[in-house]
Amino acid sequence: MSKHKDSEDLVRVGPGTVMGEMMRQYWIPAAMSSELKPDGAPMRLVLLGERLIAFRDSSGRVGIMDHRCPHRCASLFLGRNEENGLRCVYHGWKYDAAGNCVDMPNAPPHQDFKQKIRAKAYNVDERNGLIWVYMGARKEAPPLPAIEASLLPEAELQISFVQRECNWLQALEGDIDTSHFGFLHTGSVQPDDVPPASLLRWTVTNRAPEYHVTDTNYGTMYCAYRAAEPGQTYWRFANFLFPFWTQTPQGPFDRVNTRAWVPMDDTHTMFVSLSWRGSPLSMRPLQNG
Repeated sequence: MSKHKDSEDLVRVGPGTVMGEMMRQYWIPAAMSSELKPDGAPMRLVLLGERLIAFRDSSGRVGIMDHRCPHRCASLFLGRNEENGLRCVYHGWKYDAAGNCVDMPNAPPHQDFKQKIRAKAYNVDERNGLIWVYMGARKEAPPLPAIEASLLPEAELQISFVQRECNWLQALEGDIDTSHFGFLHTGSVQPDDVPPASLLRWTVTNRAPEYHVTDTNYGTMYCAYRAAEPGQTYWRFANFLFPFWTQTPQGPFDRVNTRAWVPMDDTHTMFVSLSWRGSPLSMRPLQNG
């Protein structure tokens, strides 16, 4: 068992914490592209213990910044998204997607004070239906991660965001744990319901797998193995990818799953699921209806 202090360090993710600063060095999936419309309502986010606002400006550019106006700390969630900027409802200060103050209507026109004001904003990128944010301190953000699921065309990818009331590590561990399948999921998958030829059969008939764990340059590979037919062994592989991604084997519904367990704060997690069919859309036969 790990020491209590080590466990605490793993799940504390706010600014200045060990895990929080480490995770800020990676791109984080923040929202679905479809959730933000040009000049539409801002969206609240909580990531790594920070309360943020996301919006899409008139040109389609997405901004993610601190939820408070740097002037009097009014909530920018109440702001008006208009003409390529988010305008605070308190004094009308307006910020572009990069956090620059572009309008200060309560200041004399000859003053240049607005040029000295900037909201705390983060680097944002968008790819195939997913909005990413980089919250690290580097001047130049690293490239977006080449995770297979995020490279697929948006039409082939099913994206979902679901909030979980637990810390990110509890959620992630549950995804790569294979021994729970024969207990928790027996209400939906009974051994007699699984075809004999299906590899899934061994996860519900043999509830005590053994494990072989291998560290990799991208994280860890968890290999669970069970006795199958006489003289045969069923191996099931799951991957943990830094800093909070999991990849699990193709399930009974012919879907491949990649998941991110994004820490919102110390006790809440955003479960981000990227799933797709096991074969490309172009290779699958079309059916009526």
